[in-house]
Order: sequence, then structure tokens, then C-alpha cells
Amino acid sequence: MKLRRTRLYVPGNNPHLVENVGLYNADAVILDLEDSVPIPQKFDARILVKYSLQHVDFGRSEKWVRINGITTSYWKDDLREVLPYCQVINLPKVESYEDMEMVDAEMKAIEEELKISPREVVPIIETVRGLMNAREIAKHPRVTALAWGGEDLTADLGIPRKKALILEYVRAEIVFAAKANGKQALDTVYSNIRDEEGLFEYAQRARYMGFDGIGVIHPNQIEIVHKAFRPTEDEIEDAKKIIEAAELAEKEGKGVISLNGRMIDPPVVERARKILQFAEVE
Repeated sequence: MKLRRTRLYVPGNNPHLVENVGLYNADAVILDLEDSVPIPQKFDARILVKYSLQHVDFGRSEKWVRINGITTSYWKDDLREVLPYCQVINLPKVESYEDMEMVDAEMKAIEEELKISPREVVPIIETVRGLMNAREIAKHPRVTALAWGGEDLTADLGIPRKKALILEYVRAEIVFAAKANGKQALDTVYSNIRDEEGLFEYAQRARYMGFDGIGVIHPNQIEIVHKAFRPTEDEIEDAKKIIEAAELAEKEGKGVISLNGRMIDPPVVERARKILQFAEVE
């Protein structure tokens, strides 16, 4: 499964920000054609994003594009221009499985016409209706991960985000919907770019809730989030002991793994292996 601890949003209408995206070391870079682009600039931004996908060095970052939503007149043209050059389509305001089917059909037509491999989609849940249908949306074979948008969803609920007590339920529902279908779960952004301590706590909390990453809106947030998603020294040490106990049990032909009186079953061993893998990632 791909590493998606950070996905950096970059306005698609700002060439000065786009030209340096490969230097930031985000796991994914999202060139945005939606909220950050005013309506009069939609066409120009689309062409700039298409050019950037072809000519800008993204480094190790996965290439994403957030297109305009399917209730707009822009999304089909967005797809036709950028689909051949990106790896993931970030689809805003998805509310149903039928929404995904509509986009899937359009993507298939373009992929078949241009003879390109199928691209993945990360739908963004941003409405109450979308949240209620999140488990069905996550079932779609085109979906690789499920994300959500804090500002839009709380606006739909009619409550301020900072005081929205229901957001813990929202996060849990996104995680359950994604993981039940073998997909990644991606948390929303932390918007205060000056609060590094708050960002670290937010990202680490997201990790322990089961999220695979969060959105970031400034390059300075990237390393902090990567650090938050890195296993702690205690977790690494415990994982090493579990692997050692499993290897010893296998060597001795024992069917039961025991560590300091604790019975270790296969899922625990697999989790320990993943922790050690993540510990090696920068």
C-alpha cells in the first residue's frame, strides 16, 4: 500500500508554488482546480496544471489533481486535460456510489481512447449525505482511499468547526468505511500553519485513530506530520521483540508465540512488521 502520510494542496493557478513541489518531499502533491481557483481562472488553471504535470519535477511525490465537483460544468474538461498525466484524481463532494459510477464511466472512456492505464480516485466526503453513504462509496473499485473535508462538512451541519463535537464520530465513520473495504483513510487538514505543536498532536492523534495520513496546506507542515506518523521508540522496541519471539517460535517448531507472558497471534506479528517498515521510512 502506498505511503500517503502527507498530501500537499497547491493552488493550480499559482505557477510559482507549483514549480517547486518536488522539493517539499510530501508523499502526494495535489494540484487543485477546485476551491483555490476563482471561476474566471478555471480554464487557465487547468492548462497550467496539465503543463505542470508533464514538465515539473515532482520528486518522490505522487501526482494528484483535485478536479471540480460533478455538480459543476468544469469536471469533464478537467478530467480530459489532466487524466493522462496524473496518478490520482481527488474528487470533491462525493455523495453516493452513483456519483463514483458517473465519474468512473467518464474516466474509462478517456483511458480507453488514449490507451492509458486506469487511474485511482480518492473521493472527498464533504456533506452529511456523503458521510451517510461513505461505506458504499468506499466499495467502488476505482477508490483507493477515502478523505473528508472539515470545513464543508461542518458548514453542511451548520456548526463551527472549532466547536463541532460530532467530528470524532465523523472521523471514526471515515476510518471504518475505508478500512472495511481495504482502502486507506485520510484525515482533513490542520489549518493553523503556525501551530507546530498542535499540528504534531493532531497528526499523531489521526494516526492512532487509524488514519493513514492527513492533508497539509504548507510545506513546513510536512516533516512535522511525517514525524508524528513515525513509530515511537517504545513501539519500535516492542515490535522488534515480537518479531524475535515469532522467529524463535518458528525455529523451535512451536505453534504458540509467547512474549513475557503475553500470547502473540499472527495479526500482532504482522502489525509489528509494519511498524518496523514504517520506522525505516523518512
